[in-house]
Amino acid sequence: MMKLTIFRFTLLASAASLMVALIAQYAFGLAPCELCQIQRIPYGLVIVLSLLGMIKPGARFWLVPLIAFIFLVESGIAVYHTAVEKHVVKGPSACTSAVAPAGESMEDFRKRIESAPAVACDQPAWEWHGITMALVNALWSFALAAMALIIQRSKDAKAAG
Repeated sequence: MMKLTIFRFTLLASAASLMVALIAQYAFGLAPCELCQIQRIPYGLVIVLSLLGMIKPGARFWLVPLIAFIFLVESGIAVYHTAVEKHVVKGPSACTSAVAPAGESMEDFRKRIESAPAVACDQPAWEWHGITMALVNALWSFALAAMALIIQRSKDAKAAG
């Protein structure tokens, strides 16, 4: 049986996260917005760093905290996206549903709509009782950061003891 190391764990968790996003997109037709696509980048980076950690196990002391930090950044992006979806904060102008600001001409409004992305960041593609995919991702990536640090700490404690 293959031993589950910290790097196998982070690799599998990140790959599974990306697969869920791709299945949601291609199997269920949930088109990603700009912020959704940005949220995929940290998982790809963790996959690369996990593979590096599997090749160079001695780099664990700096790679695991870096991976945990990347998961925390991912969680922060997802929290921001959730706030945009809930209209708590304004999202990127190119990623927000079109509402004509006061004083904007119809011609400018039309141009802005035509250049807007197909999927607005403030309109969740999926929602269940107020829970969106961005919120699930925020919680998931925060949990992954915590688990990576807990696993690392237990390995360090075993090595010291």
